[in-house]
Amino acid sequence: MNLGPAEIHVWQSAERPGDEAALEARRGLLEPAELERVDKAYSPKVRLRFLRARVMQRTVLGRYAPDVDPASLRFVKGEHGKPALAPPFESLGLHFNVTHTDGFIAVAVSRLRDVGIDAENLHARTTALKLARRYFTPDEARNLESLPIPEQLARFYALWTLKESWMKATGKGLVAGLDNAEFSLDANHRVVGLSFAAGDVADWRFWQYAPTQEHVLALALRAPGATQGVAVEKFEWRPGDAPPSGQEQRAQP
Repeated sequence: MNLGPAEIHVWQSAERPGDEAALEARRGLLEPAELERVDKAYSPKVRLRFLRARVMQRTVLGRYAPDVDPASLRFVKGEHGKPALAPPFESLGLHFNVTHTDGFIAVAVSRLRDVGIDAENLHARTTALKLARRYFTPDEARNLESLPIPEQLARFYALWTLKESWMKATGKGLVAGLDNAEFSLDANHRVVGLSFAAGDVADWRFWQYAPTQEHVLALALRAPGATQGVAVEKFEWRPGDAPPSGQEQRAQP
């Protein structure tokens, strides 16, 4: 599968009943350490989610390297935990990021290194205002509190996914600090302004969309001087699918 120098491919997969057999059939793709983490999950549902994420990561990356067995891929983690392809596979020139939440998993793949993705389930229980006061900037928290109660959860998750995708793209994770990036959102919870405690906002671009009725997703990219020319394309991934190259099913917009 082709991936241009100014493209990001987002592969998404909603959890569906009946996927378990297809996922279990692909356990052989995983390393023993991956399988150990999967099998130590605290519930069958979470175990299957971990398995889906690992299988999806390998098979998605394998689409861009048809001469490489997905089971042979090896991974490393950066200083703050961001995953990357290990030598010699880093020579493939693929950078990726993974997110998983209740009911949904996505993998972003790009030739550009600093990419981050985060998705959240809108129905997940959370103390939105309490978390906002603790982790958001004062302006973000005040703006959230000023909204009618039915809109507060959507605003919270819009901000949360934007901040998480930004932190993941930096490669610093939580060390980057949720309150070191401030986002101004419009009435539809879309970005209309941003500022960072450090770094140039012109180096960044963000995308937001709802991949399902239950989920919101944010994608972040840092590419100095090149963000405006980047295109994002979405694809569906299913554990039983193995379409020939060029036959991938594009996601509905």
